[in-house]
Amino acid sequence: MADDIDVLLKFCDEQWTQCRQLETQRALVTNFVITVAAASLAFMGTKGFVPSSLPLGAILVFLGLYGAITSEKLYERWQFTRNRSRYWRKRIDELMPNTRLLELQNQADKEYSHHLQHIRLHWLWVSLHLTVSLVGMGCITIILFKMR
Repeated sequence: MADDIDVLLKFCDEQWTQCRQLETQRALVTNFVITVAAASLAFMGTKGFVPSSLPLGAILVFLGLYGAITSEKLYERWQFTRNRSRYWRKRIDELMPNTRLLELQNQADKEYSHHLQHIRLHWLWVSLHLTVSLVGMGCITIILFKMR
C-alpha cells in the first residue's frame, strides 16, 4: 500500500509542477503583451495619432485578443491538471483514511472567507488583456476620426 501512495504522491507532485509551469507561461505572455502595448502607446504618444500609427493600434487589438485567449486556454489546462490531482488526493484519502486529508481540506476551505472571494483570478487576467484590445480600438478610432 505504501508503494501505491508513493506513486499517487508522485503523480500529484507532477500535476502541481505542471500547474506552476502553466502559471509561469501565463505570466510570460502577459508581460510580453504589456511590454509591447506600453512601447506602442509610447510611440503613438510621441508621434501622435496619425495614420501611420494605425498598425500600432491593430497590433494592440491583436495582442490583447491573443493574450486573453491564451490566458483562458492556460486556465483551462490548469483546471485539467488540478482536477487530476484532486482525484489522486481522493484516492490517497481512501487508502489512508486516518490522514483525513479531504476532511481537513474541506474544513480549511470553509474557514477561508474573503470579500473578493467571488472574483475569479483568471477573469482579472483576461480582462487586462481585453483592456489592451480596447485601448487599441480606441487609438484606431481616434486616428480614423482625425483623418476625416
